[in-house]
Amino acid sequence: MSTPTNFNQPSTPNYGAPDGGNNQKRVTTIMGVAIAVLLGLCVFLLVSKLNTGKQLDATTLELTQQKEAFTELDAKYNEAVTQLEQQKGINAELDAKINQQLAELEASKNQIAGLIRSNKDYKSGMASLQRQKDQFLAEIDDLKKQVGILTENNTQLTSQNQQLTTSLNETQTRLQEEGTAKAALISEKTALEGERNQLSKKVDVASAIRVKNVEIKAKDVRGNGKERTKSKAKKVDKLSICFMTEANEVTPAGEETFYIRIVDPTGAPLTIESLGSGVSQNKRDESEFRYTTTATCNYSNNETQVCGAWQPGQNFVKGKYQVEIFNKGYLVGTGNFNLK
Repeated sequence: MSTPTNFNQPSTPNYGAPDGGNNQKRVTTIMGVAIAVLLGLCVFLLVSKLNTGKQLDATTLELTQQKEAFTELDAKYNEAVTQLEQQKGINAELDAKINQQLAELEASKNQIAGLIRSNKDYKSGMASLQRQKDQFLAEIDDLKKQVGILTENNTQLTSQNQQLTTSLNETQTRLQEEGTAKAALISEKTALEGERNQLSKKVDVASAIRVKNVEIKAKDVRGNGKERTKSKAKKVDKLSICFMTEANEVTPAGEETFYIRIVDPTGAPLTIESLGSGVSQNKRDESEFRYTTTATCNYSNNETQVCGAWQPGQNFVKGKYQVEIFNKGYLVGTGNFNLK
């Protein structure tokens, strides 16, 4: 007889069933993937750290090389500047040349510094800077030699000028003492004066002759040619202007021309071209002026009285007149007078 089935009895779980084994496999797989990912991440981080270290090392090396390059550049530049600065002080022309060279050196230095910052080849630029400095120093040596030659020539010319001046003075003394040898001494004097004039032109030594004691006399010229000093304008026919030259050892002896300018009370110069008036150059302010007449003398480097005259053939006006005397384009003396 069979036992009846009890449908109300609870069932017991089966832990050995297939579903429980699948869950365990999934967990194992997930853990394996996670471990693999972590290992990969560790490898990636290790490689990145190694690369970063290499880049840092490369950057550090690059900065060190740049610092050394800048140090070398500064040393070469400062050495060049010092050597050029030591050449100054001879004359203004040479100093100006050195200042120009220093500016060019600074420009070359800035250009090389730009190459260093850009990690470009700067070695050729550094060598060029050295050659540039050597070239500048050679140019300075040439200029110094030229200055030395000019100085020596100037010294020789000055010595020759002094010798000629001494010879001329000795000749003048002999002319006064030895009347019998006058003709020969005059010839020698003329030759010496000619040499002195040429030498004066070479060394560009020229100076205007100053005058003093300017005296103006207003005169009445009678029919018989006699002259009398007057002060009334309507009685004056002629003006006599006399003055004394000052000693000037620089100016060569010989004939000298003085330009006399008479200005009337209205400020207008008295001029009549047919009587010798004209136009001359005022070198002081680079302008032209109209002169009344001229006076000449045989100047011998000593005080010499010079006289000129102005007889226009027309009446003078009342008032104060100004007289200006020029020599070699410069105002060398003045005077004034009044006519009643």
